[in-house]
Amino acid sequence: MPRALVSLLRGTNWQKSAWLHGETMPFWTALPESALHKLAANFPALIMSIGQKQFGVRLLTLLNDTCGAEHATVFHLTADNLIEVTAASMDGSDTAHRQVGVYLKEGLWRRDPTLTEAKLRLTSEDEAFVRTDIAHLTDDVLRDIVYGQSDISDRLLICSRWGDDIVGLSVLRSSHAGPFTTSDINGVQSIAGTIFALLAKHISITWDGPNVSVALTSLEEIESCIAACASSLPRREAEVCSRIIYGMSSVGISLELSISEETVMTYRKRTYHRLDIATQRELLLWYLDLWSHWQDRATREPAQLPWKPEKITSAR
Repeated sequence: MPRALVSLLRGTNWQKSAWLHGETMPFWTALPESALHKLAANFPALIMSIGQKQFGVRLLTLLNDTCGAEHATVFHLTADNLIEVTAASMDGSDTAHRQVGVYLKEGLWRRDPTLTEAKLRLTSEDEAFVRTDIAHLTDDVLRDIVYGQSDISDRLLICSRWGDDIVGLSVLRSSHAGPFTTSDINGVQSIAGTIFALLAKHISITWDGPNVSVALTSLEEIESCIAACASSLPRREAEVCSRIIYGMSSVGISLELSISEETVMTYRKRTYHRLDIATQRELLLWYLDLWSHWQDRATREPAQLPWKPEKITSAR
């Protein structure tokens, strides 16, 4: 199968182009033969992972094969908020996710010159490629904390408009791996249209605005979310916790789970202690935060994502 797909990607001029919203664009033509073989092996898995938690890892694997990326983050930028969609690191650590946490803290993303440049370009264009000159960033926090603590030496930010919002892909390399080469950047550009089409679909599945009625009126939804996002909770505590959130009384919970009211109270106290909370309201807020970041929740129809690769600019 890889040989057949590589032959297809190396085939006719029609096969080397993708028709996207009335425009033709280079289609994987900048990749060397070895990268095409890896792409053939990994691309089907990426498609199959759309809407799933492993999407970030699959995406990074493909980007690593294409340009040597060690970390990658996908974000969804609305009018007033930046949301992490997925983040992954090749070494299996949570480095990329932790870096995003620092980036989001205190709104550091609002003063990121790379993102500012990308947003500026998107006022008149459909897409933006911007490279971060990390060594010469004038913002000490961005240079030394956001990037320095993770040993990030090079960053390529690729953004596209998605309806009224922006979809962004941040691709990173460490000082050990060295900066992106021209060949690396050309490789990313050649697959960007395809990648962003997949990102739009993934986000449309996983990052719709929270439908609180679904979050609170379906016990199955509550239990599934807690099982997926708070797996450290013991089973019985999770069951009791889910039913409290659902609105059941202690009597109702005891009858449904066939345990005493005293046992229900014990599990509730243990859960509160484990989560470092003291009230049912805090439990509800804890759950809603979990649910709002849960990648397996509500869907919506994707907005059209225009794409036409342009030149890369640099921001300091």
